[in-house]
This record gives sequence, structure tokens and C-alpha cells, in this order.
Amino acid sequence: MSLEQVASRSTGPKHWRSLDVLRAIAVLLVLGRHHTGNDLLHRVGWIGVDLFFVLSGFLVSGLVFDEVRRTGTFRPWRFLVRRGFKIYPSFYVLIVVSAVYMHVTGWEMGLMNHLAELFFFQSYHEALWPHTWSLAVEEHFYFLLVVAVVVLLLARLRLTWKWLVLIAIGVFVCCLSLRILALVEPVAGIRFRLFATHLRLDSMMAGVLLAAWYRYRPISFKRTFHRRSWFAWALMLLGLTPALLHQVEHPVVTTVGFTGLWVAGAIAVGMAVLPVRKEERGVFTALLSGLAWIGGISYTTYLWHMFVLVGLNGLDHTTGWSFGEFDLLVYAVISVAVGWFMSLIVERPFLKIRERYFPRG
Repeated sequence: MSLEQVASRSTGPKHWRSLDVLRAIAVLLVLGRHHTGNDLLHRVGWIGVDLFFVLSGFLVSGLVFDEVRRTGTFRPWRFLVRRGFKIYPSFYVLIVVSAVYMHVTGWEMGLMNHLAELFFFQSYHEALWPHTWSLAVEEHFYFLLVVAVVVLLLARLRLTWKWLVLIAIGVFVCCLSLRILALVEPVAGIRFRLFATHLRLDSMMAGVLLAAWYRYRPISFKRTFHRRSWFAWALMLLGLTPALLHQVEHPVVTTVGFTGLWVAGAIAVGMAVLPVRKEERGVFTALLSGLAWIGGISYTTYLWHMFVLVGLNGLDHTTGWSFGEFDLLVYAVISVAVGWFMSLIVERPFLKIRERYFPRG
């Protein structure tokens, strides 16, 4: 048995607090993007979505790899049902409440906007909310991942590191090529270039490759990310450069810029999953704990933050009450509070049902 195989035994499913911290950073960036209180956050906060994509690809595909390595097979329906219990209850509660709110306030939305939300094609059509397109990308990714794994297993090709690298390279090249082609495609407007699933899947594929690297080549993974070398930090900064220098609509960003973001996100996740020296208790540790807590409710916070923003804007207009320079802070605090509350009353009960009737096994 090789050293890589021995090391891989210790890389099974686990919970990383450091990844919760990254989730918190991602959701706070998105909150800043949708608010005008801070110019820098408003301009670059959208990169939080790409960090979410890499994290989702890493964590969700990791569940698949662990099951295949542990049992030699894969149960696609159980996987999809378990993901459904995580995603759908909180999401559809948001959609129902939103539809009622919009009807009561006279905020008219077309039938296709509702259908786009209900059937997860928001990445190709305007929906009720401007941020739910990313959920469509993730849903499409889950189903494509299941299909790819099932096909590989049925073809008796096994889920090997070699095949995963080849598939990842194919996805990376294909997505970048399609983004470049979209620049000259007459019907490909800016919304299409920003949100279309087939133009954004490489961020999630980066997470998949990272998860495979962590499990199938753990020694190489640790050697690459453990030292947190200057080269890794420099490469991360290079990947972020287009997004930091240009608006998201800029052609450089919508082509190689998205590639740079998944490179930067993969490096951040790779460094986060490896152990570091424990810090002494203090303000820094308390800050990390707070961020990790926010990361634990990042999904429901992400879902509801635009509803909170609309509510606060409506309060400003109807009462004349303005939060002034603290508006961004108030909005962020309320969004996190609502995210925690919806996690408590919707997400967690359904997760308990999931674990009772559909345990990981």
C-alpha cells in the first residue's frame, strides 16, 4: 500500500470550522455587494458568490467521493434527497413569503419570473430576486455531478484521480472558451454572460477537483497548501486582480476574471482545510468563532438578505426614518438575525427529519 493510500484513510468526511469562516466571509461580501453603504464592498462584493461555488463544489463532491471510496458504489437518489432536505424547504418558504408580499404590496412580477424560481432556471431567466441565480447554478451542478458519477461507475471506469483531472481540465477549458465566445454572440447580453450555468460551472468544478486532490492525493495536497507559501498567496492575488481592478460587467472579468476567481477560491479553501497552530484565546479567536457561527447560517442569511434590504428601503420611504451612516451595519445585523431565525424554524427541523429517515449511512 502506497503512502498516498495510507494517508487517504484519514481524509474522510469532517466539519471544518475554517470553511464556516470562509462561508461567513462570502455571505458578508454578498451583503456588501447589494448595499451602497460601502463603495468597495458594493463594487467587489459579488466575488463572494464565486467563493460559495468553490466551497459547494468541494464539500458536496466530497460526500460523493467518501461514499464511493467507503462502499464502492453510489446511491444517487439518497444523495439528491439529502441535498433536497437542505436546499428546498428554506428556499420555497422564501418564495412563498415573497409571492405573498409582492401581491400585497402590488409589486407585480410575471408568471415566468415565478416559474424561474420554482423550477430553478433563474440563471437563464429573470426571477423574483436578483440573487437566486446562484442557487440555480448549484442545483444544475448537483444533478450533473450525479449523472457524471453514475456514468463513470456504470462504464466501470472507477472514480480515479486521473479521470477527475481530465474531466476538470475539460470543464475549465470549455467554460472559458464559451465565455469568450459569449462576448461576440449577439444574443448573449450581460445577464447571460454573468449568470448562465454553463459559463459558471468551472468554479464548482474547481471545488470538485480540490476535494478529489484532498482525498486521492493527500500527501501532495498537504505539501502544496500546508506551507502557505508566498507563491500561493501571490497566485491568489493574481486571480483576484481582474475583479479588483474592473467592474463585474467588464469583458476581462466575465472571461479570464471568472477563471482567476476560482483559482483564488481554490487556494483559499485548500489552505483552510489544513490544520494550523492554535491561536491563544482572545479577540482574534472570538472573531473567528463569531464568523464561524455566521458561516453556519450562511445559506438562510443569503436567501433572506434581499428581502431584508427591500423591507428596510420600504421603511425608509414610508416613515422617513433613515439609519444614516449605520445603515449597512443595521442591514447586515438584521440579515444575519433573520438568517438565524429561519435556520432555527425551517432548516434545522428539516435536517433532523433528514437524519432520521435518510441518514448518511
